[in-house]
Amino acid sequence: MFYTEVVLRLGGAAETETQQAGSSADTVFDQLVSSMARLPANELIAAASRFEQRLAVLRLAAAADLVGGSGDIGRDRRQARTALRVPGTSARSVAVDARRAAAVANNQVLAGQLVAGGIVPESIDGLNRAADADSGAIAPELVSAVAGLSPDETRRLVDVYLEDQVDGDAVEDRYRAQMKQRRIRRYRIPAEAGRPELAGLGIEGPDAEIERLLAEINAMADNAYQCDGGRDQAAAAHRTLDQRRFDAVIAVFGFGSETPSVQSQAGSSRPTVVITVDAADLQSGAGKAQMLGVGPISDDVLKQWSADCDLVTMILGADRVPLWMGRTRRHASRHQFLALAVRDRACVLCCAPIGRCDAHHLTPWTSPAQGRTDVNDMALLCQRCHRDLHHRNHTLYRHSHSAGSVVWRTRPASPEETPASPCLPASRPPPQRE
Repeated sequence: MFYTEVVLRLGGAAETETQQAGSSADTVFDQLVSSMARLPANELIAAASRFEQRLAVLRLAAAADLVGGSGDIGRDRRQARTALRVPGTSARSVAVDARRAAAVANNQVLAGQLVAGGIVPESIDGLNRAADADSGAIAPELVSAVAGLSPDETRRLVDVYLEDQVDGDAVEDRYRAQMKQRRIRRYRIPAEAGRPELAGLGIEGPDAEIERLLAEINAMADNAYQCDGGRDQAAAAHRTLDQRRFDAVIAVFGFGSETPSVQSQAGSSRPTVVITVDAADLQSGAGKAQMLGVGPISDDVLKQWSADCDLVTMILGADRVPLWMGRTRRHASRHQFLALAVRDRACVLCCAPIGRCDAHHLTPWTSPAQGRTDVNDMALLCQRCHRDLHHRNHTLYRHSHSAGSVVWRTRPASPEETPASPCLPASRPPPQRE
């Protein structure tokens, strides 16, 4: 922006003025870095993060200004890549920033939110994903909905938005397109410090089929954990989850395994398909089938699995909260867990898949406040977030966003919310996870 003004006003003298401006900026930056280097480590990290964010916003705004916004997203992304390509930057990071800059250049509301600090650059990635899945343009209501949200919260909101936008025909078309592209892909992972080069094998195809295969692998890996001694053995004595999954894949393919204890538990990998029906649509009988952890699935998949899956019908109210679920016991029932899965769709903090989640009491069961096992008083947390929350003695709460959506935040627990004894998960779908 400043350099452009110098070129327009000074003509032939622009190069000298630009060099002087650049030299002055370098001097100021060097002084800032020298001052920051004297800060305590924790303050330095916080300050550096803030400055990096502000510089990233300025960089994107400048690239968007150069691009101008032609309405042709592909052309604008190519122009942005040219503008952002400087020595020392990777092609991947340039491509990511170019997508962000093109989105900003073509959406004045988004540009205003970015400069004002309402949207961080990483959140634009989620908006771009929604645009790519729709008409190519970012829906104005979506820009307003994600203002003030973190990148993780934006990703969750975009996931819900995209799932709500699809209809039956779109799900069928996506499934058939994925089937045409199904493949096995071989790749290599370069060696790093302390780790040898690794070979890889990727199975790519319809998301519902991949999720079903992963469920079988996870069930076998969990069974292997119990066979290895479960919680009675120290963590160092166990194979890692990744190692157990690898052994399970080898067993699924029928090649055997170095460690034989990777047998599947009978019936543990049956997919659960929930037929959700809005209360307002009860009269018409309209409904949408979705596989937990995947989202809407096609009628073709539902027909294939109808004899080999658990079908559950769930009625949702206007606020999409499941209705008429029992909630009188300490540990969430399977039906309550399914209700949470339909409402939350993943870990409410980090978006980890449902298969790795527990049902968490918002108010601990053993606290003086005596938390209840109520669907509205629980949320899905992956095991890592669940442990971290209790370790820090924090509590989870709903935060009403200005655009009307609900996001989840954490804060220190009050004495009334502090458990009197270590909290157990409200529920964890079988088999048990470590």
